[in-house]
Amino acid sequence: MVPRLWFGVLCNGVGRDEAGRITLQQVFNQVKYETPPAGTALVPFARLSAILAIGFSEGLGRFDAAIDLRDIDGHVLWERPDGRWAFALGPGEANAAVLVEQVEYWFTEPGRYFFQIRLSPTEAHQILFEVATQVGPAQQQGEQPA
Repeated sequence: MVPRLWFGVLCNGVGRDEAGRITLQQVFNQVKYETPPAGTALVPFARLSAILAIGFSEGLGRFDAAIDLRDIDGHVLWERPDGRWAFALGPGEANAAVLVEQVEYWFTEPGRYFFQIRLSPTEAHQILFEVATQVGPAQQQGEQPA
């Protein structure tokens, strides 16, 4: 049985509360694209310095996942440096698996990007985020921007 993606987020911290539950701190889906002052030799950029937190649950068996960062056209920009993430779920194993990966990446273009998690053999999931000049407040599902 293939595991279910429990969560996949970018955040600034991951911890455990007193009951052992996972806490995700400062979850976000936008990275600010900076434009340096005119007359400087600096080029516009955005710096992603975050924790990529991914959780799977309800699976049965041994699994491995490849994780990479892509632009909206699907070009690979970054790959997990430790290679594939291997984990086991089910009786005698854990009932959930969590990966916490520090990610550093410098963007030179605004736009939409995503982390892709390819769970062997066929499952693929995406964690979407945006690099934008104006980072706005989080919106509730169904809420319209002002």
